[in-house]
Amino acid sequence: MKITVTFNANERLLEAALYLPDIDTKDPMAGLLFEGSMTGATTQITEYMARQISQQGFACLVLDHSFYGDDELSPQPWESPAKRIQDIKAGFKFLQAQPLVDPEKIIGVGVSVGAEFIAHAIRETEFCKGLVMIEGPYDDSQNYVGELDVPTVVVDEDHMDSAIDQTVLWVRTMWDTNRQWPSRDNSIDWSLMDE
Repeated sequence: MKITVTFNANERLLEAALYLPDIDTKDPMAGLLFEGSMTGATTQITEYMARQISQQGFACLVLDHSFYGDDELSPQPWESPAKRIQDIKAGFKFLQAQPLVDPEKIIGVGVSVGAEFIAHAIRETEFCKGLVMIEGPYDDSQNYVGELDVPTVVVDEDHMDSAIDQTVLWVRTMWDTNRQWPSRDNSIDWSLMDE
């Protein structure tokens, strides 16, 4: 189910698509915020992914950024990275305030350079608990992994349905109480895996 929602980002009214599962859930669900590439042209990709992933029991938000489409300001032919990061932070805050979303289970999903924008927003807020970076062969968003204090994963975007499956699986394992995530100081010794 797709619901059009609005919220403010630094006195600018934004519009977003909130995708919810078609089934009723009693418990709050994880919330995923999707962010596309620099031009916003990947809205079709992010909306497709959000629609598919929401059917797995997640609330998925896709932003319509300032200066793009349906917000209160007319579209402009330029990009404002600072305003885009403000929009993402406002999107995280919106998800956290929703009663159907568990505020401790909010994940960013960045497609291409969208992952870099989410990484910047994560550094400036504590709303987001993890980052899925969906990358093509020429993306370098992985360079931001070491700078974040949240778990991250890189997913190959070449096969969209596989990327969706990997995203769902990774988000579900985020809250598996038996899973221990290695910290930077407690890295995995892979040499022991061969014994």
